[in-house]
Amino acid sequence: MNIITWNVRGLGRPAKRFLVRDFLNLHFADVCCLQESKLESISQTLWREIGGSKLDQFAYAPARGTAGGTIMGWNGGLFSGSIVKVGAFSLTLDFQSRGDNRLWRCTAVYGPNARALKEAF
Repeated sequence: MNIITWNVRGLGRPAKRFLVRDFLNLHFADVCCLQESKLESISQTLWREIGGSKLDQFAYAPARGTAGGTIMGWNGGLFSGSIVKVGAFSLTLDFQSRGDNRLWRCTAVYGPNARALKEAF
């Protein structure tokens, strides 16, 4: 199983989304955690630009304006995933392997730069 985590520093530009997708494909990602997406909402179409066809499932914690935003994407043929918690600075999912029914949990965290938000973090 290949898990990739990356502070992508924004996915607003199509060129950046394609760069991320190519990297995930090149490294055979089964699960990815992308921090600092800077996206307030993500549609299935937008996710496909980022995750490609292999990472066909996703969940996200929205950005606050132009800061933060976390996305987890995974291969739905290998894992089922369910959201446990969407926090202001984190995203937690439970995964179950379709091969051996093994259960595991993954949390992606993004720590903010703004001093006022660091206290809330």
